[in-house]
Amino acid sequence: MKLVTFGETMAQYNAKYMGPYNPTGKYLLDVAGAESNVAVNLIKLGVAGIETMWVSRLGDDEAGRIVLSRLDGITRVDACICPGERTGVCYLNHYGDGNNIKTYKRAGSAASKLTFDDVAPHLGSASVLHVTGITPALSRSCKDAILCSLKRCQKLGVHVSFDANYREQLWSPSEARSTFDEMIEHVTLFKVGRDEAEVLWGLGLTAADYAKHFHGLEDQIVIVTDGALGATLFDGNITMSVSGLGLKAVDPVGAGDAFVAGFLGGLSERSNFIDLFQLETNERKHLLWHALRVANVCGALVTTRRGDTQAMPDMDEVTEFMATDK
Repeated sequence: MKLVTFGETMAQYNAKYMGPYNPTGKYLLDVAGAESNVAVNLIKLGVAGIETMWVSRLGDDEAGRIVLSRLDGITRVDACICPGERTGVCYLNHYGDGNNIKTYKRAGSAASKLTFDDVAPHLGSASVLHVTGITPALSRSCKDAILCSLKRCQKLGVHVSFDANYREQLWSPSEARSTFDEMIEHVTLFKVGRDEAEVLWGLGLTAADYAKHFHGLEDQIVIVTDGALGATLFDGNITMSVSGLGLKAVDPVGAGDAFVAGFLGGLSERSNFIDLFQLETNERKHLLWHALRVANVCGALVTTRRGDTQAMPDMDEVTEFMATDK
């Protein structure tokens, strides 16, 4: 499987202390980007036959060099360095009640000027395109890149994975809802948090009912995560749920990206999207259950350490964990 993804990745200053931003406080230097997280996490999972590529634009600055140094050698990178432009920066601060606050310096960044022309050359060789709801919020050109990519993938027969990843700092619920409704019509896998669904659609549904609500295509999978309660999957016929694992979370940021990578990796261990929808119901149920459990473990383990991808397990660790969590 070759996964292609695109979007903005920032240099991230992840505070090692508790409380609001302190310019003299110690921090973990990392990179933060939902799309590149999935690409990196898939490789870290270590499933044979998986290749990933991240496409973007970077400023000619220290932050851009940090991003390149952290991603290059793990995932394939196609990110031009743009003289005179800057790379986005993120500050992540933690609080005693388990909450965290992100502060961004990303407006007008090099990545916000991504276009469909940056992405198009890579779609023909992709098995899966992974996108999020962050990228279309960055700029008009980024939104066009998303929508054009989805339509191109539909023509090429490339499957699309879409993680909602709603960011209230970037756009309003009504703007996001309109765009997401359009995107869902073109995707094979749609993942959304129940909390996100409530903010954007406000239907007051359970995770299972939201999964059924969003399902609209014959060959489509919808997964609705529900925090510590776990996650529910619906494929038009099969409904299944996994419970939360009850691990103590140190840093919840990155859990959703690890979940998506875990699901795609768990699926790729034994099949792929093309073969999946040709399987008999019982075979498909078994495969989806395996992928959902892998996703659940990956999402939970990543929260046990700070950093978006620092604690991503490999498949041996996941298998060992699942064997003890009956």
